[in-house]
Formats: sequence, structure tokens, C-alpha cells
Amino acid sequence: MNSVTYRVATLADRATVVLLLRELVEELGPPEMSNRVIPRLDADIDRAFQTPRVRIFIAEYDGMPIGLSRADILTEDPIFRLRDDNRCGYVDQMYVRANHRDRGVGRELLHLCEDWFRDNHIGHAILHAAPRAVRFYSRDGYQPNREMFKSL
Repeated sequence: MNSVTYRVATLADRATVVLLLRELVEELGPPEMSNRVIPRLDADIDRAFQTPRVRIFIAEYDGMPIGLSRADILTEDPIFRLRDDNRCGYVDQMYVRANHRDRGVGRELLHLCEDWFRDNHIGHAILHAAPRAVRFYSRDGYQPNREMFKSL
């Protein structure tokens, strides 16, 4: 029977993580943004594997990677610098390959991030959602907090 398995990514998964993130960046586009971000992925993932404040999860189907999520513990973000608990969970780089979407894979990857935050005594999590992912996150209890605008 085919099933999806989930696990923490290790340094041995580096190439897989970079490949999945490349797919994510290319899908989100636009091409000029992808062309700037993709060359930076290798160094970003190298840094992620070197810090205990980041955890990357991989979803596999029949041993083949189909998605990932990244959980970061932030400690210096201006959004929460004045709160009593100045640490915050940040869900980043959620991605499930198109042919495996709408099967609960993304939800499980999100829950793995949230569980890891709880294990680290993190009281809240934030994320930035692509417009098409807003409904996905809202079904799991995420609510818009403030609007972020981009310029330049």
C-alpha cells in the first residue's frame, strides 16, 4: 500500500530540499524574482542546516519527495520585539508538488511545524501566505493580523 511518510530533513537531504524549493520559487514566479532567488537557495539551506532554530520537514510518497515545510524560531523580528515572549515561530517555504495537493499533505507538514514550535515553548506562529494559499491557512485557524505591503 502506498502511503505518505513525514520526517525531519537532514544534511543528506540537502539536494532534495533545494530542488523542492526551486520548484516552489519557479511556481510562485514571476521569472525575474525566481532568477534572483534561485541562486541564493544553496547558501540559505546550508545556513538552515547549521542552526538549531530551523527545522525542515519532508513528505515522501513511496520514498519520493513530494513536499516540505520549514519552521524557523525567530528572535529578532520587529513585529514582536515588545512582547513578553519575544520569540515567535515562523512557518516558511511550505510546498507540496501539484499532483499530491488536496490530500492533507500540506496540513500535516504545517502541523509538524506547529508541534515543533510547541516543543520549543513557542506561543505563537506567523507566516506570509501567497494569495492562493490564504484559504488553506485560514482553515487551520490562521487569521490575517496586519496587512503587509511591498514597494520597490
